[in-house]
Amino acid sequence: MALNAHWILLFAGTIAGFIDSIAGGGGLITIPTLSLFLTMGPDTIGTNKIAGTISALLALGVYTSKGHMKWREGWLFTFFIGLGSFLGSVLNPYLPLVVFHCLLLLTCPPILWIIWKKELWIQRERSHLKPSKEILKISILGFACGFYDGIWGPGGGTFMFLSLFFIAKLPLFTALAISKLANMTSAGVSLINFARHDYVHWDLGFWLSAGIALGAITGSLTASQKSTTVIRPALVVVVSLLLAKVLFY
Repeated sequence: MALNAHWILLFAGTIAGFIDSIAGGGGLITIPTLSLFLTMGPDTIGTNKIAGTISALLALGVYTSKGHMKWREGWLFTFFIGLGSFLGSVLNPYLPLVVFHCLLLLTCPPILWIIWKKELWIQRERSHLKPSKEILKISILGFACGFYDGIWGPGGGTFMFLSLFFIAKLPLFTALAISKLANMTSAGVSLINFARHDYVHWDLGFWLSAGIALGAITGSLTASQKSTTVIRPALVVVVSLLLAKVLFY
């Protein structure tokens, strides 16, 4: 591979890792970049799982080291993400994807409005629901996000974070940490499966992941220090990319 291709992957990985560690959606950058060197399909998706796994793992490590992770809620959410994702992947061939294009066209503008409503992002006290109600809410959200991720997927990590923060009303960085745990687990399992069928190009993945690692560590540390000053603009970038994907692809 030409040297300039290495630099393209490294640069794209750094940008994607920075954004993904804060707001999710890094695949909206890495998948088009990989498609410059691979045919769009299982090879691109499988190779991208390296980047997704590493980005989520490193961001999770940073958020956990700063005491933001709640493991009970995290594993519960992740379990139902897996359950919903499995069902979504089974139903994928039977549901027209135009349905999701329409849903995203309707939901992306309101999400952008929510992101820019600064008062909604003021740090709140954690929701004092009864444990049984909190478990139910997190389980339903996990299943719903997993179902979306399995049946289509673009922006899945972003929706995980937003649902945990705005609907489950978890603290900002706890919601981020749990979304990274779910992302890491989902991407890691997918990576193993793609690798078993020889769809993973490790050479391309190495250069992309080197950038991902740099971006993910920088992004999660920056988010921890500057909170919504960084998180809200990163979300705007991700949702705008998602909207562009729906409109132009």
